[in-house]
Amino acid sequence: LGSRQGDALVLNKWFTTQALANLPDVLDRVKELTKHPDFTLSNPNRCRSLVSAFCVNGAPFHAMDGAGYQFLADTVLQVDSLNPQLSSRMAQSLIGWRKYGEERGALMKGQLERLVKEKLSDDLFEVVSRGLK
Repeated sequence: LGSRQGDALVLNKWFTTQALANLPDVLDRVKELTKHPDFTLSNPNRCRSLVSAFCVNGAPFHAMDGAGYQFLADTVLQVDSLNPQLSSRMAQSLIGWRKYGEERGALMKGQLERLVKEKLSDDLFEVVSRGLK
């Protein structure tokens, strides 16, 4: 590996480690990391290393206040204009809303309903629409 590629891999792992942290304020930390100089939504690997990793961090992503779902939907909207394939892949974290309890499911579905009202790429619209059926 070249130094630049090695550095990118290390950074991606570092962002992932931050997103998977077992800390009560991990969502706040992830939001702050989206402003980090080495983070960009236009780099799919970097975006996945932080945002998608956060989505598999069960407790904070599925917090009862729905803040994790809102963060994901907000991010998906930003990514959609840059990379529709990535945004549609990320949105899949919301389409399993029926598997969760009534309260969490309603919060996840609410974010899908919010997304479908926006101007979305065809890829993202397909995923969100399918998730609402």
